[in-house]
Amino acid sequence: MCTVSEQWRYKLVKEIRRKCIHLTGLSVPVGILVFGRAFTAVMIGLALLIALLLEAGRLKGRIRLPEVRDQEEEKVAGYIYYIVGSLLTVVLFSPMIALTSMLFLSLGDTVSGLVGSALENSNVRGRNEKWRIKPWPIVSVMFLACILIGYLSTSLTKLPVGVYFAGAVGATVADSVAIIVRHRGLDDNLTIPLFAGALMSAAALAG
Repeated sequence: MCTVSEQWRYKLVKEIRRKCIHLTGLSVPVGILVFGRAFTAVMIGLALLIALLLEAGRLKGRIRLPEVRDQEEEKVAGYIYYIVGSLLTVVLFSPMIALTSMLFLSLGDTVSGLVGSALENSNVRGRNEKWRIKPWPIVSVMFLACILIGYLSTSLTKLPVGVYFAGAVGATVADSVAIIVRHRGLDDNLTIPLFAGALMSAAALAG
């Protein structure tokens, strides 16, 4: 029988493996900076096409993807929402806002996930309970991580503090609050960059 420490280590190692894949999303900000918005969107679109083919095979039982969560075995997995969210973010928002939004997703959500692996009740989307909120340590870490990411990236983005602050709020809400639609929680891989991008765009217009 596993001890509590062994269970925690297993959960942490599994989360680290998942978040290493998550960090591949950093290719989107790099793509925006090096190749531009249009080319990056095309590349994400191609990645989405390949991912959808893989996901169709997985759901039919033809292939197995080891880092898919247990609760995703019979439904569309999070990596699809990640790619869709990335594509929509690049298409809908200005390049620097899209870049920052993707940093919040790839880095901020990684930090949040690692902290969540050590705490109970961190999976707020596993139940059909509206507006469940993650434990406050996770909420605080996500928000502070996004503020730090926004600050450190300003040398590239030139976004005012009020703009990336608004984005940090949006990313934190998307990460921390279970938004249930038709008895299913919206995947935060989709909502984090979209909420962040929408609030940053609004703050930029207001400023």
